Amino acid sequence: MPKRLSSYILAILLLALLAVTYYLTRAVNSPELQKAIEKKKEQMNSNPAAVPVSSVSSQIPSPAPIDPANMEKAGRLNSAETTVTDDLHVVHDFVELYRRAFGGNPVGLNEDITAALTGTANPAQRGRLFPQNSPAIRNGQLVDRWGTPFWFHPESGTRMEVRSAGPDKELFTPDDVILVQ
Repeated sequence: MPKRLSSYILAILLLALLAVTYYLTRAVNSPELQKAIEKKKEQMNSNPAAVPVSSVSSQIPSPAPIDPANMEKAGRLNSAETTVTDDLHVVHDFVELYRRAFGGNPVGLNEDITAALTGTANPAQRGRLFPQNSPAIRNGQLVDRWGTPFWFHPESGTRMEVRSAGPDKELFTPDDVILVQ
């Protein structure tokens, strides 16, 4: 193709792109559209009851109940009858349940993993594994028996290291208790 012809084609395409951008900008910023948006906002602010409750509740799924066996297991976390190693196994069991249910480890920091296990990370998520009102959750984080947040480190999509800071409440010291599964 001659060099000059390709320049003309490029110029035509550029002009077409500018025309489409101009048209869309005018359409979005049109006074008619802005008036309609403002009118809708006023209606919603002045009469919030105008939105039928059934339509709102149908959009937000009700949380699924937690399996009684999971409730019992969560109740053992940090109990006086168990050890910190038992606690780590309980946390790992919940991570494993999540992995099997959703196809991989929960990701993020402690609060992200806690939200994933309790089903609060995504309200549309089907299934909650861990009770939100557990005493082992403080400030949105799963904590060990000394009140220190567990440290989660995914080693792969199917292996997770969970660490308790131990009685000194400081991570990465000799009294830490670690479990990788």
